[in-house]
Amino acid sequence: MGRGGKRGGRGGGRGGKNSGHVSGERQSYKRFEDLRRDNDNFRKYYMAQKIVSDEEFPELMESMRSVLPTNFRITGSRQQAIDIREQIINEFVPYIKETSIEGAEIEPPHPLEWYPNNFGWQFMIPRVALKKSKELSKFHSFLVTETEVGNISRQEAVSMVPPLFLDVQPSHYVLDMCAAPGSKTAQLIEALHSDVEVGKTPEGLVIANDADYKRACMLVHQMNRLNSPNIIVTNHSGERFPNIYRQDAQGKRLSRDIVQFDRILCDVPCSGDGTTRKNVRVWEKWRPDDAYGLNPIQSKILQRAAYLLKTGGRMVYSTCSLNPIENEAVVAHVLDHFEGALRLVDVSDQLPALKRRPGLATWKVMTRDGTLHGEYESIPVDEAGNGRRKYMEKFFPLSSERMQELNIDRCMRIYSHMQNTGGFFVAVLEKVAPISVDEKRKAAAAASEEEATFAVPAEAIKSDDITAMETDCAEGAVNPAPKRLADEAEASDSGAAEADSDAADAKRAKIDSAEKAGDRAERQPYLPDNPREDPALVENPFVFLDPSHSDLKSILEYYGIKDSMSRNGFLSRIENGAFRSVYHVSDSVRELMELAGQRLRVVNTGIRVFSRNSVKDAPCSFRLVCEGVPQLLPHLPDRYVIDVSFRDLKTLLDEVNPLLSALSDECHERLKSVPASSSVVVVYDPIKHADDDDEEKPFTRMTAQLMVPCWRGQVSLSVHMDKNQLCSLIHRVLGRSVTRNTVGGYKLDNNKTAATRSAAETPVLAGNGGDASEAE
Repeated sequence: MGRGGKRGGRGGGRGGKNSGHVSGERQSYKRFEDLRRDNDNFRKYYMAQKIVSDEEFPELMESMRSVLPTNFRITGSRQQAIDIREQIINEFVPYIKETSIEGAEIEPPHPLEWYPNNFGWQFMIPRVALKKSKELSKFHSFLVTETEVGNISRQEAVSMVPPLFLDVQPSHYVLDMCAAPGSKTAQLIEALHSDVEVGKTPEGLVIANDADYKRACMLVHQMNRLNSPNIIVTNHSGERFPNIYRQDAQGKRLSRDIVQFDRILCDVPCSGDGTTRKNVRVWEKWRPDDAYGLNPIQSKILQRAAYLLKTGGRMVYSTCSLNPIENEAVVAHVLDHFEGALRLVDVSDQLPALKRRPGLATWKVMTRDGTLHGEYESIPVDEAGNGRRKYMEKFFPLSSERMQELNIDRCMRIYSHMQNTGGFFVAVLEKVAPISVDEKRKAAAAASEEEATFAVPAEAIKSDDITAMETDCAEGAVNPAPKRLADEAEASDSGAAEADSDAADAKRAKIDSAEKAGDRAERQPYLPDNPREDPALVENPFVFLDPSHSDLKSILEYYGIKDSMSRNGFLSRIENGAFRSVYHVSDSVRELMELAGQRLRVVNTGIRVFSRNSVKDAPCSFRLVCEGVPQLLPHLPDRYVIDVSFRDLKTLLDEVNPLLSALSDECHERLKSVPASSSVVVVYDPIKHADDDDEEKPFTRMTAQLMVPCWRGQVSLSVHMDKNQLCSLIHRVLGRSVTRNTVGGYKLDNNKTAATRSAAETPVLAGNGGDASEAE
């Protein structure tokens, strides 16, 4: 996640001596082709690190200067992803094979050999050239449209790697600590839904968090494409992500029992010097001390993740940097800090086609004068004792014996010349023992119950063992303890370097006294040193709606929503006592949000399923929303679900808002049972109609069911989809390439011919998937 460069080094973005403008003169800009793709300090620094052999280093440098190929990933439900993959294979690969630019043949897209199910693809023509090429305009238009719809994610190849090693399952609680812009989060959500039937909801959830509020809003746009009720977008500094406390049966908060996660992704802010192939400015801006300001933040994020991870859970730490100070130094010192509670996982047998190198066990730190130092003590100090202030011992490797014990070689380094990608670092960690005092107490209690079951004496768990854990005494500890006082790490992590046993005993006695007095002695959440302030959210908070609320009750009754859909998952933002949209979340999301209360800064969550319309005399004030249809469909009665043949689907897409009389008699008859000015879902099942020999078939191979939300007017049926979604659907079904402007033309032309239509009906296609007559 190469967005940390502004934090590292002096003058970055603050008008300092390294800022872009000097003496009021305007900065001169160079053409992209003229930018220098080299840096002497970069070369010197990484040659000294021995990241590759001296013979291989020129090849690495040459690849880092070249332009990155276009990469994309097929997203969405598994069946739909297969359909898109087959469309690429059967339509675009043959088309591009026959295309040439200025007489030169073009290599068609090909699957990334290491990405599962051939859902990851690479195209050798760079994005800039692809955008400008007339010959490839059809493929470029396909990529743009499908990206907007959410069927494709434009994502750098190595950026796809970290989520694959998390092994997310449908029951998992997953936290993405630094999620924006959201491509990796999308992979986590897809994995959560991967083995779940269409229309069903997994038991787990994904929290997509980012420290920057504007970037968190970018996440909302990305997540809306995936239509998952199991996602929460939050806005917290990663190192200060709040504790969420569980409750007892009476609803009383358990101050010693926090919600922990099965999987955590820490794709942390970094200098991004592995992205030189797409961020050419890195060459001229790179300095060795960029990493020095980032290492402490990265370490705190990883430490916080360790507290939030369940024992037995897995987390991935990743950067798009090659710098060992941001990579192995962070991982090694955090592992050392927790003394055996975390371990690096050997994943060498996973994704075997992915070429990688082991993590570094030794490296050097470059001071400002360009001198390389292998040990902290070798940095010179002046008479006043200064000279090392900017550098930390944690920038340097641990002893060779300790690095070997930590299996630091299990970290993965991906270099650009190995498989034509960017540079990346990935470390997979597992939590094998409790870390915090409360975790250890729970583990000890669980062990005590288990031993009692097998007639093990109760004195096997001693009270002084608990004291030993709390005071960080290595002798007599039941589980491996972190180097700092556990209470100190959970409360503030900013106190003195070491606390003695007497202080810890006094603190424990104070807590016990408060508990005996009946007070709710609550522990403060873990806080890092010098925490950054979180921005305040400006939106109205989400409020869960009472199913008996008049508006919600009328919606559910009108559309006949079955009891199979949880009534507890509806929520909205209330403004002036009313709401315009209704969202739906899974039971797991609701439970977590209720436990968190105001501690969680929620930017967005759930799927929008209903939206208020402004059609006069409509029997219901709300309509179905396109992105919520897959969630609602299993719970809608047959009255509002119209199964159509390909002929009717073609008519609907050809005209966009055809007269009811233009549809088949069967479809027309079904629509008569739906009240005018109502939402309805048109469904086409390609598998069901596959044996209809006398019927046309879709232009591209399809197996996934198509769900087209429509508005049933007085005399017509109007498609209720976002223009990009409609363009994608028209191309896949009819084989016709259309643009958003073309779709707008459809609407105007058909409205002109429909002179008999009621003036109250102005259907189709506002930009947000709405009807032109409806206020979004």
